[in-house]
Amino acid sequence: MAINARSLLAKVCGETRVFKGRYLVAVLLIGIIFGIYKALQFSPLEQELIGKVKVNDRVTLYITEASAGATTDFSYRFYLGEASQDDKTFMASLEDGDQPFMITTDKEALKKVKDGAIYLSVKGTIFTYHSPAFYRREGVIYSVPVYLTSSPF
Repeated sequence: MAINARSLLAKVCGETRVFKGRYLVAVLLIGIIFGIYKALQFSPLEQELIGKVKVNDRVTLYITEASAGATTDFSYRFYLGEASQDDKTFMASLEDGDQPFMITTDKEALKKVKDGAIYLSVKGTIFTYHSPAFYRREGVIYSVPVYLTSSPF
């Protein structure tokens, strides 16, 4: 009878260990998946609104200063957004993935806005540039002409 009880106890303990092991593997797998998801969502890029210029009745040019940390230089990002939105709404749209039409190292790139067009003159590096610049308003895509001159220094 003692042998049967011991073997029964070993069998029960063995199944319990297998159950705990499976539970542990499932928890670790969920933790790894969550960690990968968070790592992909993490962006050290911080942006601060430094300029805002009305282009026309429907669109505003927004300029942000972006920093990715202490070891990187500032970059300046040029966006188009609805003229009716406030600054907080615009900054929230950046978290939704709105993309700039230009990224540069030149803080003074904007020269003027005239007759619904944007005039830029960059002295430095241009990392990204798209012309014409597009923006979305009430589901419709509009464009704004951008005139750019640049030099490396």
